[in-house]
Amino acid sequence: MRGGDDGTRIGVALEDWTGEADGAGRPIAETRYLCVPYEALRAVPVSYAGLYEALAGLTPPFPPDGVELRVPPLDPAVAAQALQRFGVQRVAAAASLLIDGPVTVTGAPDLSALDRLVFLDAVAALLPYGWRTRFSAATWDQSGNRNVSLAFARQVRERTAELDWRTPRLPERDTPGRAYAEMLADLFGERGRSATEVVAHLARATAPLTDTEPTTAVRILAGLDWPATVLQAVERGTHDPADLRDLLATGRHRELDDPAARKVLYALIRERAPEDVPLLREHWADLGQADDLLASLLGPADRGEDETAATETAALTVLDMIDLEAVASGAPQWPATLGALAANPRAVCALLAELAFGPPDRLVAWYKLLAQRLPDSLLGPFDDVLFDPLRHVEPERLAALAGHGTGCVTDLVALGSGTGRLGYVLPGLAGWLTALDRVPDDGPLRARLAQAGSPSPRERGVLDGLLLWLGAPPQHVTGVPAGGHERYWDGFRSIWRCRMPASQADRRPEILESWVRAGGWAGSAEGVDAVLRLVRALSVGFPREGLLVERALLTARTRVRGLDRAALHRSPWGEEAARNSRRSRP
Repeated sequence: MRGGDDGTRIGVALEDWTGEADGAGRPIAETRYLCVPYEALRAVPVSYAGLYEALAGLTPPFPPDGVELRVPPLDPAVAAQALQRFGVQRVAAAASLLIDGPVTVTGAPDLSALDRLVFLDAVAALLPYGWRTRFSAATWDQSGNRNVSLAFARQVRERTAELDWRTPRLPERDTPGRAYAEMLADLFGERGRSATEVVAHLARATAPLTDTEPTTAVRILAGLDWPATVLQAVERGTHDPADLRDLLATGRHRELDDPAARKVLYALIRERAPEDVPLLREHWADLGQADDLLASLLGPADRGEDETAATETAALTVLDMIDLEAVASGAPQWPATLGALAANPRAVCALLAELAFGPPDRLVAWYKLLAQRLPDSLLGPFDDVLFDPLRHVEPERLAALAGHGTGCVTDLVALGSGTGRLGYVLPGLAGWLTALDRVPDDGPLRARLAQAGSPSPRERGVLDGLLLWLGAPPQHVTGVPAGGHERYWDGFRSIWRCRMPASQADRRPEILESWVRAGGWAGSAEGVDAVLRLVRALSVGFPREGLLVERALLTARTRVRGLDRAALHRSPWGEEAARNSRRSRP
């Protein structure tokens, strides 16, 4: 129960007849209470039976300065004997039902009050000790008080689960209580844990559980055979990565044999989280499997996993594990890792992209090592933009690179953008894309082109042209100043005038029209002017498509505040465009 001054208390109440009667001849009952602050019991847990015996030995009146009580500490072996006496299955069923809510014990034999107390104590012993901060019990309850967690009664109390003494049943639904019951059965069964071991483990869990979720009790019980529990979850594919990290961080993976510990390590590696690298490095060498484990990280990504994130993480891990001296020596001690790297083009591309922003000598050492194992079709385009003399990547080399996966092309674009060398990539990229028999549906490449940065208006125009080619709206026009419009248009037009593959309809005008109509580009006056200049240039150079976009611009006036006041919109071209748009309406 809760105390009003210093928090939670553990207590017992003993009610007995005095042998006396009141003035009306009714027998008088006496109730004695013993309450102990819960914090006083955390260091040395005690049983309810122990508190009862201490209280039963006292008779009122009590001295005003208090009494000294000696309560024996909870003995797991004694609790284990009670479990055997009442039946482990029955006691475990009661404890599991309590995880989900109040319980009433019915159909019990003619047990004495002390026997019923020992049973209640045995049930409490199969719960974490901290559960006592939310637990109450009665050896008999005829009032139907649902606030009593566990009680013996003739009939089931309202809104409580029944534990029939003759046929005790486990929780039937998918609840924390059911999980608790299954874990107890596993501990006592397949894992061969004794009742004394289980009780002792739960007695050490003294942190108060008053306001916690019931699943906390399940986790505490799992802690007894936690390494085996985590391993079992790994084998079933239901593990929580946080459990893997905790198991390694606490060193409890050493309770498993080496093959089992490696399974846990493999499972964490497959999470491909960069923040796990220091923890992995700390333990995998101890198992003598560092090369094999690191190689597994470079294996194929799991189905449905974000390939880009996985390969980038793999590349970072390889760089963190293999130092420059090992690479430069020409005889590294990582044969499995380097073999797996050679078989994973995406990881190689991500590795090069990462190296490009580090020390030059490290980049050179790694490149020389990779060049001994990998074809020019994979490394050549990166060579063009990483080392002097810089060269434009030809469309044929982009096509060969795409043969290793279009994600490699995406990585090359990112590298060019990040190093300010996008101009060496874009022409070849445009040539390759516009020569394909079918436009690829490549979301990562679209996203990378949208995120690419370039100070060159012409490159911005090419980027927007390629975005439309891939089925996405432009992203770069609004940042082009008036003085750069001609160069932007030159780049944009170089892609716009390319014919789409015969097998695909040209949806670029439709996409551009929809984008203009939506008006989301009008974040600034400069952005509005840049879009108006693009629409005007399109109208002059490609009248049929331009008329479609002009009509969208007219519609956008209702959404874009101040568009009517834009200088270009009030020019003779703007007025003529508005007239043309009105005349072209059906």
